[in-house]
Amino acid sequence: MGIADFGTISLMAALAVCVYGTVAPHLGVINNNWNLIRSAQNASILSFILIAIASGVLFQALIVSDFSLRYVWEHSSTDMPLFYKVSSFWGGLEGSLLLWILVQSFFAMIVAFRYQYSNREIIPYVIATLNAIMAFLLLLLIGWSNPLDLQAVIPLEGRGLNPLLQNPAMAIHPPALYLGFIGFSVPFAFAMGGLIRGKMDNEWVLTTRRWTLTAWYFLSAGLILGGQWAYEELGWGGFWAWDPVENAAFMPWLTGTAFLHSVMIQEKRNMLKIWNVVLIILTFGLTIVGTFLTRSGIINSVHAFTQSEIGPAFLIFLALILVIGFALLFKRIQMLESEEKIEYVLCRENVFLAQNVLLVGIAFTVLLGTTFPLLAEAVRGTKLSIQAPFFNTIIAPMGYMLLLLMGIGMLIAWRKSSWEGLLRNFKNPVILATGGTVFLAWFLSDRNLLWSVHTIFWLSIFVTATIVLELVKAVQAKSSQTESNYLKGLYYVISRNPRRYGGLLIHFGVVLMFLGFAGTFFKVERNMTLESGIPTQIGEYSLVFQQVEEFKVGNATHRAAIVEVFDKEGNLLEVLKPAKSFYPTQPQPLTEVAILRSFLEDLYLIFSSENGGEQGSVTLRVFINPLIGWSWMALPVFTLGVGLSMSYRPKSLVAHETILRERYLAAQATSS
Repeated sequence: MGIADFGTISLMAALAVCVYGTVAPHLGVINNNWNLIRSAQNASILSFILIAIASGVLFQALIVSDFSLRYVWEHSSTDMPLFYKVSSFWGGLEGSLLLWILVQSFFAMIVAFRYQYSNREIIPYVIATLNAIMAFLLLLLIGWSNPLDLQAVIPLEGRGLNPLLQNPAMAIHPPALYLGFIGFSVPFAFAMGGLIRGKMDNEWVLTTRRWTLTAWYFLSAGLILGGQWAYEELGWGGFWAWDPVENAAFMPWLTGTAFLHSVMIQEKRNMLKIWNVVLIILTFGLTIVGTFLTRSGIINSVHAFTQSEIGPAFLIFLALILVIGFALLFKRIQMLESEEKIEYVLCRENVFLAQNVLLVGIAFTVLLGTTFPLLAEAVRGTKLSIQAPFFNTIIAPMGYMLLLLMGIGMLIAWRKSSWEGLLRNFKNPVILATGGTVFLAWFLSDRNLLWSVHTIFWLSIFVTATIVLELVKAVQAKSSQTESNYLKGLYYVISRNPRRYGGLLIHFGVVLMFLGFAGTFFKVERNMTLESGIPTQIGEYSLVFQQVEEFKVGNATHRAAIVEVFDKEGNLLEVLKPAKSFYPTQPQPLTEVAILRSFLEDLYLIFSSENGGEQGSVTLRVFINPLIGWSWMALPVFTLGVGLSMSYRPKSLVAHETILRERYLAAQATSS
């Protein structure tokens, strides 16, 4: 028996353990036998170990280029750098599914032991739900998509990883998306556990708050890194094209964002309990929709995997999730009725509710635009293509409204606000936003900007002003109260309410992303032929082509145009090398863009063709992309904001968990 067979046996054993972990908690509840439930918790450790062993086998095979494994032969080669050999673990369908299961088993193990003292009524069914998900995935992996399958004839060389995936952002982007997708399975499992047991108080929402934040953060990071990859690797000058696979990751982000805001209303006002369960079912369901789209082979996308037999299985799994989830919700719907009602129109609850409607509306629009061509082809055999203008026309106004509500939500109070208070709070942000927009309109008057750009500028300044003014007001009050300087006042303010100010930082990150989108409205794009040694002007830059050079980068040969970039004063800024790259395992050359980045804009060069002539010339496609780097800056801002928000834990939840732990330990001591 070879090491690959040992890995497959480990996966089979893990499947058996997961099936046990699905059944044992239910039997433990029926027979009032906590030992059975405890055994299911132990099974979570064992299943993770077994899946980690199989994953280790695949990692080792990739590193040493063991082409006896079909997956290694299809997605790796001996000439690849070690970094990309490791990242090819998730570069194909089978390996990505194994990574999914590995992370899922790790999360299930953490849940089983993190909450062994708290949530005792629902934790058996939380464990059972997570194990059922893993059992389904393992069944698909072993039956149809095993990356440890052997091949009879061992080739001397592999096909290599798709060169488009040999990018640092792409090495991080897929695992980040998986962490986001899988993270939402935890609040889903808690919701299912509460519905099954008939315990739907606020404890499940408070318990899973950090899990939801973590899942949302990684999904956000995955989307931003995916945009960076598309911008740097695909050579088209943009970063978002409403590709079906991009949409597949965007939809659960939208409903997950709605869920994050909606549970705050449940926590503070005991309202929207039914809606929150609906949102988490939809969010987890949309992660399965995304998995289906990328793994079924029904769409053509550079992001998607090849044709596979597991696509229909994911559709069946999605149907089971929706049917079981909504059947349980209908069964328990009476106990989820709100204990309070919204009594006044002017309140933060209504703002959050409007945001939820918009977020779900955008998600539905994206789902419709993504799946309608597939349905049309399946029903009528007609090939349709819904392009970016459809999405932009419908979604852009809803996005602007979301940005406005984001600012309003920070200025309006819970329960009830007065018109006088609103006018007082809104006055300064509105004045700053209007004045700033007028100034930018004058400063950029030569650009002939669309109304959409001015709208984004106004909204961005408005939201930023509300954030800054809110923070300044709080710091001034705390500094005066404690008789300390503003720096200490800032520390006191943030440390006392990290959740609020972490949320404000996240909102500022969203503003940065909108500004990055606004830059696409006034980008410059031009095809330019550069003669050797002759300066060519575009915008504030002067481009001087020197020569064409050939050199090695990793396992590729680059044939690059050497272009010196000067500013308007004649200072050399950088030497850029847009190129065509040739990989040993790929017959066609790929585009390697060259980017000169600055705070306000990127100069983006694509090597189109090499021309003849005595002195030589090249044709470049040149973009000037304003503000695009601001979208990437949103990620570190999100990181800081989520980190602050994660540091907050409700005192009631901490006290409750402490009491339950002490009771459990006391009972254990008595029984012994």
